[in-house]
Amino acid sequence: MQKDGKKVRSIEVAELAQISRSTVSRALAGDARISEATRDRVLAAARQLGYRPNLIARGLKNQSTGIVGVVVTDLENAYHAHALQLLVEKLGAGRLAPLVFACNTVEGAENAIARLMSYQVDAVVALAAPFSDEIVKSCVAGEKPLVLMNRHDGDENVGVVAGDGLAAGAMVADHLVARGARRFAFLGGEDNSFISKERERGFTDRLVSHGFDLAVSLSSRYSYAEARVVAADILRAAPDAVFCANDTLAFALLDAARAADAPEGERPMVVGYDNSALAGWPSYDLTSVDQNLEAMTSRTVEAAFAMIAAPDAVAERQTIAPFLVERGSTSSRNSSRTR
Repeated sequence: MQKDGKKVRSIEVAELAQISRSTVSRALAGDARISEATRDRVLAAARQLGYRPNLIARGLKNQSTGIVGVVVTDLENAYHAHALQLLVEKLGAGRLAPLVFACNTVEGAENAIARLMSYQVDAVVALAAPFSDEIVKSCVAGEKPLVLMNRHDGDENVGVVAGDGLAAGAMVADHLVARGARRFAFLGGEDNSFISKERERGFTDRLVSHGFDLAVSLSSRYSYAEARVVAADILRAAPDAVFCANDTLAFALLDAARAADAPEGERPMVVGYDNSALAGWPSYDLTSVDQNLEAMTSRTVEAAFAMIAAPDAVAERQTIAPFLVERGSTSSRNSSRTR
């Protein structure tokens, strides 16, 4: 953006392209009223001069920067990392620039939101965070449109795009009963959130409708190392099948079962949640609930666009239907107790 050591200005682009300065601004901003021929002329002149528009300065003038704050927790979780990747790609495709804050705790998420309030962001997307009411209230008080890619039961006018944990739990129960399981366990996450409990409730309620009870319910942090310890207690209860609140817990359980040297035919069937890339690896071959991240992230970005365009409108709350990806971890050969 330098010309003989000096900053190139939009008026110079206008002079080279032989059009008005306002037309240059509209062309570079993607104004649909500008013809393709004129836009090409402007872009050619800008390239020739090395001109780069100051999008932030333009955004401040228009009270819109095109920047969306994204808060994400636990990037060690492959599901969260993949979701963030999709969000960044889709925001970019919509000509929005993501400003990402990564954190691992409720306090970290609250601090990230507080910092975002000092930036000129057009909206905030909070991904998979263990949200507290204060996070939501901070965005509302700062008049920043907020979209939660997670559950929220408050009355605030925020966008919500969430998976259906009740439907997922019921789907898993149907699958395991059909596979012949009769003694069931649940390994949940100690995150003090609604999510793990919702998945367990959907699972338990459907088991009851089939005439079965949940024999064992234990929890662990969403940590492989901690879940390996809890997995030993699950295995001692000798369930036919175990539903885990995410894939990391399921991987720990599968590895614990192998380490216990139980014959393959006596190991429990295992179902995870998130259908992360590792679930499809032959070493795990894990049946897992897929939250349909493509649809979830697309709807989240669409919700952010809608709230930026009409911040006073009533925000939509959407639920995305999951589906089950069946693999070898729930093959009937995995447990002789199911025969």
